[in-house]
This record gives sequence, C-alpha cells and structure tokens, in this order.
Amino acid sequence: MVELIPPPDPRTLLPPLLACLPTAFVSPQPPPALLPLLSPILRQRVQVLSSVSTSSTESWLRLLCWDAGKSERLQSLIDGASFEPHPVSGEIELLGDIPVTYKRLDEETLQSRVIIPDYDLKVLYLWCPQEEDAPGWRVAELLPSEGTREDDGAWSDSIGEANTHAREKLLDDALKAAESHERSAAHKEEEVEDDDDDDDYWAQYDATPGRTPAAKTPAPMALSSQQQQQQGPSESSYFSRYADVQPAMDSHDPDEENPELGPSSLTGDMLAQFVKRNLEDTKPAQPNHSNQTNGMPLNHPRPASASSASSDAVAKLEQEAESHSAYEVGVKQHIGSNIKSLFRLAKATGISRAEFQSLVKTELDLLNISDDD
Repeated sequence: MVELIPPPDPRTLLPPLLACLPTAFVSPQPPPALLPLLSPILRQRVQVLSSVSTSSTESWLRLLCWDAGKSERLQSLIDGASFEPHPVSGEIELLGDIPVTYKRLDEETLQSRVIIPDYDLKVLYLWCPQEEDAPGWRVAELLPSEGTREDDGAWSDSIGEANTHAREKLLDDALKAAESHERSAAHKEEEVEDDDDDDDYWAQYDATPGRTPAAKTPAPMALSSQQQQQQGPSESSYFSRYADVQPAMDSHDPDEENPELGPSSLTGDMLAQFVKRNLEDTKPAQPNHSNQTNGMPLNHPRPASASSASSDAVAKLEQEAESHSAYEVGVKQHIGSNIKSLFRLAKATGISRAEFQSLVKTELDLLNISDDD
C-alpha cells in the first residue's frame, strides 16, 4: 500500500517553533512545547545534552544544529531577530512567500526544506510516520539560510519529483558501480592474459628438446689372454684397434670434443654421423684378417665419405627450420594480439563476448567457403 504524504504547511508548522526560540535567553532548558515539534533523534539530542550542560553561556539553541560552525551563526541570527507575536492572534506572523522543497534520501527517509526569508533561517523537516500522537512533519535541523547557494540541484519542487530524482540517482549509482566493477574485472583479465602470453612464449623454449647425443658404439667384449693366444697375432692386432672405443655406460660424451658443432634442431644423430664418416675417411685403411673357415680375405664394409655439399645442405636445413619456427611464433603472437584488440573494441561498444565469438566464427566459416571455391 502506497503511503500518502501530505506536503508541509509552513504557516502551521513554523509559528510554534519560532515562539519557542526567544525562551533560550531566559532558560537553560528548552521549553516543553518545543520537544514534540522535533524529530525523535533531535529530540533525544536536545533532552540529553541540555540536561548535562553545566555552562550557562551555551544555549540549547545550538543543539538544534548538528554543525558546530553553523550553530554559532544560528545563535547570532536569533540573538538579533525580533519575534513579536501578532496582537490579535498571539502568533508570530510570516509575510510573503515561504518556499518549500523536497528530497528523498532513501525508501524510508523523506525531507522537506522550508526557507524563512524574514529571519534568514531555514528549517529541515523529516516525515515521521511512527510518531505516537500522529504521523507528521518534525524538525530535523534548524540552520542559517545561505541565500542563493541554497539551490544545489538536489531538492525538488514536489514529493513526486523528489521520488523520481531519487530513483534516477539510484539507477545512475548502480550503473556507475557496474561500470567500475567491469573495468576492474577487465583490467584483471588483461593482466592475467598478459601473464598467460608470457608463460606461453617462454614455455616454447622449455618444450624445445635438446640436441640428441650421437649414438655411442658399444665396446666389444674383452678376450682373456688364453683366447688371445689361440686367436693368433692377426686377431690380437685387430681387436687392439678397439682399445680406445668409448664404453656405452661412460658419462663422457665424444661430442664434447667437437666444440665447433652447435645445438641441432634436427632429430637423431645425423650431424654426428656425417662427422664420423668424414673422420673415418681420413684414417688409413687397416689390413683385414683372413677368414679361418674358408681362407678368403674378410673385407669390412666402410661407409662412403660425405661431401662438403651434404654438410652445407644440413646447415641450410637447420637455418630454415629455425627461421620457420621464429616466423610461426611471431605470426601466432600477432594474430593473438589482433584478436584481443578487436575483443576490447567490441566490448567497449557494447558487444557481448558471445556475440563477438559468433562474429569470429562466421568469418572463419566464410573463409572455409572461399577456400573451397
């Protein structure tokens, strides 16, 4: 049920309040007729503080104003004013127009502001629906008037306008809060994406396999002295050639003896095999021992030497592979950066993430159609 709030009548509300103000010069306590005119919070403030005040120089008038600086100005205005009641009605007369404006603070708080030009005062009233005697407008604060500075744009000429202004302000505040939250979330998402880009970039180097070491030739089994004597001098001289062969379980890498060879991006031991063949071609041919079973000479196969053109081709393949890898990484980063820029532009114009993804998918589908044609 909507509560109907009547507008305040200044000529009914102000005379009882103005009649109580001159009594502050003769009594340190507020008159009993003043307390029912005040809002519950201001009434409690005046009752408590005026009863504990021990200084006769401080009047309870200052308690009607919450601002200490304005309270001194208020007392000065009242000290210089003349509150003369009408000789017939006995009430203080108010001449001219008395403007009233309204402000809605929240769903339960409605204020009205009444300006008294004759005394340079203004009264802030609060609508109190829970008063014991009857709901009505009660004094929330008494302040000195500030003239033309009163029009701050927050007050409305009617209660309906005040309610509309409050709803608009509430909506604006909600939109600003949502925009601020969205900007904060976008900033955090951008930081996370930048971190992910860095992680992906450096992860490529972590995932790159190292150069595969050359296969090591296992050493033949050593013969006992008795077996060597039975084999004869030709076989002993043959097996003596393997005295310098690197054992398969030894941690020493023969590739360390070739510092001129850098890391290879190719798989396997292709470069090491080329080097091994070149080295074998430079060694003098060793005599072959005779076959004991058929008396025919045993010819050991020897790989053909690799030409310098093969080494150049391998080096060129390595260089092309590294260049292709670098170009591919650069192109992928460029595509990712453009996609992010387009997404931020779309979001700034109000396009949602789902709509942006649909647009990108549509363009990709069109690319597939053009490729088929």
